[in-house]
Amino acid sequence: MKRTLVEMMPEMPNVNHPGLLKRVVAHCAFSAWVCFSLLMSVGLTSPSFAEDFAKGELEFRGRVILPPRTLGRRQFVQVTLVEVGSPFTARTYADAGGNFRFRKLNPASYTLSFYIPAFGEISQTLHLTESNVTAKNRFEKRFEVGQEALNNARELGRGQVSVRQLTIEYSARREYDKAVDRLEDRDVDDAISHLQRALEISPQYMEAINNLGTIYFQLKDYSRAEEYFRRALVLEPNAFEPLLNLGGVLLALKQTDEILDLNLRAYELRPQDPLANAQLGLSYYFLEDYEQALQYISRTKEIDPIHFTKPQLSLAEIHLRRGEYGLALRELREFLDRFPDSSEADDARGTVDKILSSLEASAKDRLPL
Repeated sequence: MKRTLVEMMPEMPNVNHPGLLKRVVAHCAFSAWVCFSLLMSVGLTSPSFAEDFAKGELEFRGRVILPPRTLGRRQFVQVTLVEVGSPFTARTYADAGGNFRFRKLNPASYTLSFYIPAFGEISQTLHLTESNVTAKNRFEKRFEVGQEALNNARELGRGQVSVRQLTIEYSARREYDKAVDRLEDRDVDDAISHLQRALEISPQYMEAINNLGTIYFQLKDYSRAEEYFRRALVLEPNAFEPLLNLGGVLLALKQTDEILDLNLRAYELRPQDPLANAQLGLSYYFLEDYEQALQYISRTKEIDPIHFTKPQLSLAEIHLRRGEYGLALRELREFLDRFPDSSEADDARGTVDKILSSLEASAKDRLPL
């Protein structure tokens, strides 16, 4: 296992030269805001790729493996793929062997979700990058879901169907499904039209309202996104998705008045959700409570080390602000190991070089005359 820079240079965390932080921060090309801005897939920059790594030509083949007897007869796992930074959404079902496939994908980061009947949903981040896609523009991966993960999914999925959900017309649900199909074809305008028709039929269709907000969020129309998320919360004040999404909008807009309350409420509903932890951590960051920020952003990394919010960058930013240069270097090195194709990778490497140069200069300044 690779040694971290902190292990190789144990004296670094104790460096406390007056001009060091100023020199380091002046050369940092990233910030926590770059990593977290526009959460829920809005402004996260997709990884950088070679020019010949074409968009819309990737194939993703996967296999989900469940404990024996998890599924009953005629039950199948639904697989959903959502592109980070885009309204693109695709759905399919795994076959009896757990195999599934998506075609015509862009090189990007994705949220991959498995809906397992009688249990619930399990999600994780997936990166289709130049370093892990074969020469045939194909990415293959198997996903083993253990009993503990299934039990956690069931715990999150508990609850009765609300009266509101029972009143949604079948035709409205059909419009919603058509919207999802249009998003898979990257026809955003038509998807919006179908969702609006669903709301004309059933104005109480909170899921359609939330989906419209998400689309506008990803299109960077934050005021309209905020309007839809608030409308969804009027219908269900404790609905996780619109709570989390509204918290993300306010973070993107840097509106600090409500962000802690909203993101804390979302976190309390699902403390194991990586994005809920990330947004709560960033809320504390904006309020300059770096100790709490470190706690929740670190938890994001524990749950999903390759989460699309790139928690290592935010942790490095906080460590720099606290003068913990060795810890910042450790996070940057981990980031480069996990995200070698990221658009921020060159800036992170440059920041590492600047930190090391500043530390070297600081050591020379302290040499006895």
